Amino acid sequence: MLNLFKLNYNKKTENKQINQLEKHNKHYPSAVREWNNSIYVFNKNALNLVPQATVLAIKLIKSYFNIYSYKLEREIRSSRLLLRLRRLSSHKIYVSNGEFKHTNNKVVITLYLFNRQILNFSKKLIKSSYKSWWNQDLIVKRLDILLKRRQLIESKALQYIDKLNKKIILINRLELHTESKEILDYKNLSKYLEIFYKKLLKKSLDKYFLYCCNKQLIYINEHKFNNIYLQFLKKYLEKIYNKNVEFNLVNLRRFFFNSDILSESITLKIRKNRRKILKILNTLKRKVKVHNKKNLYYQPNSNKLKINFDKKPLQTIVLKDIKYKHVTGFRIEARGRLTRRYTASRSISKLRYKGNLLNVDSSYRGLSSVLLKGNLKSNLQYTKLKSKTRIGSFGVKGWVSGN
Repeated sequence: MLNLFKLNYNKKTENKQINQLEKHNKHYPSAVREWNNSIYVFNKNALNLVPQATVLAIKLIKSYFNIYSYKLEREIRSSRLLLRLRRLSSHKIYVSNGEFKHTNNKVVITLYLFNRQILNFSKKLIKSSYKSWWNQDLIVKRLDILLKRRQLIESKALQYIDKLNKKIILINRLELHTESKEILDYKNLSKYLEIFYKKLLKKSLDKYFLYCCNKQLIYINEHKFNNIYLQFLKKYLEKIYNKNVEFNLVNLRRFFFNSDILSESITLKIRKNRRKILKILNTLKRKVKVHNKKNLYYQPNSNKLKINFDKKPLQTIVLKDIKYKHVTGFRIEARGRLTRRYTASRSISKLRYKGNLLNVDSSYRGLSSVLLKGNLKSNLQYTKLKSKTRIGSFGVKGWVSGN
């Protein structure tokens, strides 16, 4: 009797597991997510130089994407930007820590990028564009004062010209060597008109010059991602690894889609001005957009693939079932010598979070999920950075969860 009970019990559990697998596709993340390097070699001594090689490779990649043209930026800026302030500025291309996949012949490097420079240059391009300077309503309002002056000048000039036309005949007949007051006023007025039009042309040329410089900077920024210029970076990386190198570049639309980029941007702002740490964290909380909790209990269904593709597009069928495409929460923790005073009397810790870091499959749906590195969840990205100010060092921890 006991054996029959065991057999029936095993059948029920197997049926439950099969039904559960039909409803839920378990997500198995890649090995690169765990250790940032996936490599298999027969000789164990070859693994000794891999950590040092990755550090050198990341430094080379970040220095490549932070290349700038000194001449063009010097013409745009009124004052010179120091190297120390350039390193602390947010006007850059943010690069995450690379994920390296090693094979016998090549190394595949995946990088997540957030291009902040292209956004800043595009805003400046709109302001300095030649068309916008003549056509936009906001910029035309600034020229209303000058236009009114010009109208007054033209109206007064016509009056003086009418008077002069009547008196020039008398002046020519009398052959007077001395000039009258009307002629002197006319000459001064013509000089004023020349000065006015010269200023107008100078402003238009300055705007056009800024437009061309911003256009060139955008051209340089876009061509950093081109294969023609990436070949120069590949040569140095191939010397480090003694293998072929391939890039897999992923451009992010928002900086909070990756924990490395999010924590790096905050460390730069804290280093620049640690006294505004609360303001920095509060603005970050407002900027990060978290997905609504209504769709947390949504379960993907494999029967959707049987629907006719002509009725519904591919987006409604496949893209809805992709895992971790929405940000459900973030958490930032800054701790260290962050006092407002110039004496590091004690350590301070500041924390901000939004949403939650729970795994939806295991916490809400009651399904099994995979763990990374023993305790890290598969839906999380974790980053730990350190930096220093003039009073001491501090650390930043960042978590980003997805659904």
